[in-house]
Amino acid sequence: MTEKILEPQREIPVRSKVDVVVVGGGPAGIAAAISSAREGAKTLLVERYGYLGGMMTGSYVTAVLGMGDGERQIIQGIAQEIHDRLDSLDINACEPVNKIGDYNTDAEIFKWYSIKMLEEAGAKILLHSLACSVIKENNYVRGIIVESKSGREAIFAKVVVDATADGDIACFAGAPYELSRYDVTLIMSVTGIVKEKVEDFKNKNLRKYEELILKAKKLNGGVLPEQLRYIKGYDVTDVNHLTEIEIETRKSAMESLIFLRKNLPGYEDAKISMTAPQLGVRESRRIKGEYTLSEEDILNNHKFPDSISRCGAHMVGYETYGTKGLEYDIPYRCLVPVKIEGLLCAGRCISTTHEAMNSMRLIGPCFATGQAAGVAAAIASRQNIYPRDISIDALQKRLKSQNVYMG
Repeated sequence: MTEKILEPQREIPVRSKVDVVVVGGGPAGIAAAISSAREGAKTLLVERYGYLGGMMTGSYVTAVLGMGDGERQIIQGIAQEIHDRLDSLDINACEPVNKIGDYNTDAEIFKWYSIKMLEEAGAKILLHSLACSVIKENNYVRGIIVESKSGREAIFAKVVVDATADGDIACFAGAPYELSRYDVTLIMSVTGIVKEKVEDFKNKNLRKYEELILKAKKLNGGVLPEQLRYIKGYDVTDVNHLTEIEIETRKSAMESLIFLRKNLPGYEDAKISMTAPQLGVRESRRIKGEYTLSEEDILNNHKFPDSISRCGAHMVGYETYGTKGLEYDIPYRCLVPVKIEGLLCAGRCISTTHEAMNSMRLIGPCFATGQAAGVAAAIASRQNIYPRDISIDALQKRLKSQNVYMG
C-alpha cells in the first residue's frame, strides 16, 4: 500500500469567477472557448503548457483529419473557419490534404493564430496552469483548482468544459469512465542525412543496407529514428508510465541514430534536431455519458434528435476509409457525463466505445464537439441551468447559425 500523509488545511485564493471555464487548450478546448465567448459568456481557457494547440502544436500532429467522408466535406463550423482564416494569411499556414476538407497547418502559426481568434472572441487565456482538482458541492462541479508558479488558486464557473483529452476534470469530479491503453507516438525530426549517398550505398550494397536498417529498427522499436516512434500498451494517465515512455523513446531513437551514423553512408552528420514536446496520445479515458456512441451508430449512419453535428470521419484501423456516404450524427448526450452536473466534455474524452473513438478522436470531430460544448455551456450559464437541461432546439439553432452542418 502506498504511504500517505494528511495535507494541512489551507485557504486558497480565488483567482477568477467566470461563466464558463474551459480546461485544455487543444482543438476541442480552443473551439469551446471561442464559441462560448462568442455567445456572450465570460469565458476563461486554462492550459497547462505555455502554448495552445494541444497535439496540433505540441505533438506536431498538424493534419486536421476527419473533416469528411469518402466523397465530400461534412464538418464545417469553427473547423472550417480556422482553415479559411489561415489560408487567407497567404503565408503557407494551411494546405489542403484532399477534396473532402482535410488540411495541414503550420504548428507555430497555429499557436499564434489560435490566441488571436480567442482574443477576438473575448475569451481570456491562462497558460502554465495545471488543473489539479475540482470545486464540488454534492454532484455539482462549481469550478476548478489550478496549480502554477503563483501557487494553488481557485476558479469558479457556472459551467466547466473538460477538454483535457484525458478527461482529467471529469475524473476528479467522480464521473465514471472507461480507460483504454493505445499506441503512443513521439514525433521527431532528423536532419543532416545525405540522401544521395544513402541511395548510392543501397543500390550497390542492397543486402548490407537491409541488414543495417533492420538492426537500426530493432534499436528503435521497429522504426528508423526519423520516423514516428510507437510505444504500445501504456496507461497515459499514470505518471510512471509517462516517464518510462519519455525515457524509452529518446533513448532508443538516439541509440538507433548513433548506430546509423557509424555504419550507414549518408548518415555521418545526421542528428535529431527536434523531438515533439508532447507525446502523441490516441486514447485514454472515455467518460461515461448520457449516451455512448458505438461503431454500429457510425456504420449505420445513425441520426439522433440531439445531434450537434454530422460527421463522416472514418474509423481508423477499420475498412471505412474513403467510404462514400459514411455520415452519422454526434449526439449531444455524449458530451454530458452521467451523475455529474455543471460539466461538459469535449474532444477525445467524450462518451463512445473504443471502436467509435477511432473516428471521434480525429481533429475535425474534436473541433466539432468543442464548438458544441462551448455553445451549450454558454446557454446553460446564461439561463442558470445544468447543461443537461438546456433546450436541444436552441442549441441546434445556435450551431446552425455558426455554419455547423446538421444534415
